[in-house]
Amino acid sequence: MTIQIPTPVPRQHIPADAMTIVLLGNDKREDWEHWNTDAIQYLVIYPDIGSVAMVSIPRDLYVYLPGFWMSRINTAHMYGERYGYDGGGLGLFNQTLLYNLGITADYYVQVNFDGLIGLVNILGGIDVPVHCRLEDFWPYPDENGQYPIFTLEPGLHHLDGEQSLWYSRSRKTTSVFSRERRQQQVLEAMWRKAKETNLLAAAPDLYNQTQDLYQTDLGWGNIAKLVALALQMESSDVRVFNIGWSQVQSYVTEQGGSVFLPKWEAIEPVITNVWTKPATSRAGLAAIHIEVWNGTGNPGWDWLAADRLAHIGYTPIIGGSDRQDYPQTQIVLFSESEKGSGLSYVQQTFRVGQENIIMQPGGSEEFKMRLIIGADYVTCPY
Repeated sequence: MTIQIPTPVPRQHIPADAMTIVLLGNDKREDWEHWNTDAIQYLVIYPDIGSVAMVSIPRDLYVYLPGFWMSRINTAHMYGERYGYDGGGLGLFNQTLLYNLGITADYYVQVNFDGLIGLVNILGGIDVPVHCRLEDFWPYPDENGQYPIFTLEPGLHHLDGEQSLWYSRSRKTTSVFSRERRQQQVLEAMWRKAKETNLLAAAPDLYNQTQDLYQTDLGWGNIAKLVALALQMESSDVRVFNIGWSQVQSYVTEQGGSVFLPKWEAIEPVITNVWTKPATSRAGLAAIHIEVWNGTGNPGWDWLAADRLAHIGYTPIIGGSDRQDYPQTQIVLFSESEKGSGLSYVQQTFRVGQENIIMQPGGSEEFKMRLIIGADYVTCPY
């Protein structure tokens, strides 16, 4: 079946007080004429309320490149540069976003493999909550010329630059959509590490020292504003979205390439959620502090649960469990009533049965509830 050029989708009316940035990761080398943009993350930032939304765009999305032809979206930048498109590679990439997804980016940040490795290493490595077991070949040969298998089990892992690149690119045992979620994790981990180590306070010096690791048109003025915002934000202020299996249709091109056709009726609600300001109810969730206990002998499972809580808007605090042999996950509610506690959302997210809800009014003045991770906890929810 030959795909006809689709009609352009409606332009999304992103509010004027939003800043939009597209983050691009590519495999480009200086002497290469052909390269791909294999990581595409689109950000909508509201500086006035300290909110960031991020959506991943599949690299294999098969779309129309305006003025050219149907192709993977990850070729738009390369073709724009190669054929002298108005605005270069980024000009064509922006027009491709507009035609197929109804959005454009005010600014861009672009990094290649070496740049990501360098940025992570400058941070001293990053701590990444690995929810799903990941196994793939290590991209560098050992002393025998063999490529060993590298494995990460669920838990909190400290990754250096090369490991972060491997984590962002691996897809041997997972899907391209899983890889895009992992790319988002790496970006979040880089922000957290820069904030925790106060490196953001040294942004002016870092800006001068790291300019050879990335390309951007943000300019120092905008970067300074974003640094100030990043210092104030918490994990619950970051909303993460994905264009995934439900928003695409598998397709094989005439050349035999496996790609994804966008299903606009399914993608549009995702894009709308990305640019819509977070509801005031989300701010209310952030005010709910939840203590997280690891009631198992599995290292880092409390950090995995805390990561999920932060992504749905709560403020998790890691605590010390009284034991490590809980067979089932439990929620201890420190109030007389479930009303206004946020219990139902947490219960649904972690699939906790009513029999494992424990009412303990007055048990804590600091926390609304305690989430105790048991042996039945499913670390990989995707």
